[in-house]
Amino acid sequence: MVNALVGEKVSIVTSKPQTTQINILGIVHLPHAQIMLVDTPGLLSKRGKRLNSKQTSKETRSALAMADLAVIVVEVNRWKKEDDYLMERLGEFNFEKILAVNKIDLFKDKSQILDFLAQSSTKGSFKEIVPISALRGKNVTRLRSLMEANLPFQTPQFSKTTVTDKSTVFRISEIVREKLMKCLRDELPYSLTCEVDRMEEKNNLILIELSILLFKESHKKIVIGKNGRTLKQVGTESRREIEKLLGKKVFLSSVVKVNQKRRV
Repeated sequence: MVNALVGEKVSIVTSKPQTTQINILGIVHLPHAQIMLVDTPGLLSKRGKRLNSKQTSKETRSALAMADLAVIVVEVNRWKKEDDYLMERLGEFNFEKILAVNKIDLFKDKSQILDFLAQSSTKGSFKEIVPISALRGKNVTRLRSLMEANLPFQTPQFSKTTVTDKSTVFRISEIVREKLMKCLRDELPYSLTCEVDRMEEKNNLILIELSILLFKESHKKIVIGKNGRTLKQVGTESRREIEKLLGKKVFLSSVVKVNQKRRV
């Protein structure tokens, strides 16, 4: 959703909950406004906290404490217990809420989502309910306009060329983590992290050395894969996206390590 609103990929996306581990700032530039979006890890239930780092909930609460508006994203025709938990927790904060009902492109017959939209209106006090498709860009412009209309006036804080507060090095490490999570799916826990150890340019080629950090020694075989196939696939997919980000050819090398200093 943040990527669709910004118009550029600033936050990684997978099907795994809490893919985002820290707050990611995305800046939307409109003709007469600048909107700062914070993609958060989400508010975790007690079960979620056991599965993931406590830091994720801290990151989210920090963002909410400074927010002027909340855009809650739910999947059409799939209101979950986690969504109820989120709405309950958001009651602790004093800001307007917009409900974005995503993935409407899955239903050609839009009458199939009308009941869900009506039921969703009873789940909380929403300024607006917007059916959207972040993937197809459907109603994203309308959502931007509604956000602009419901935010207070402030002086812009970023230049028009800035789309995120995260460094290029961070974005590269996140690209690799995204490819690993998509490739491994449920085989690997949340303890996976990536760090760029070295990055330099030689003869118009960007050389990147990266470490994949795991919590358990037993996870190394999963990440590397049989005859190194998994790691090679991840490396190829990561390199292609990094080249798009940098606009230059990239040589990416990675090493898998065990780092037992788990984040808390």
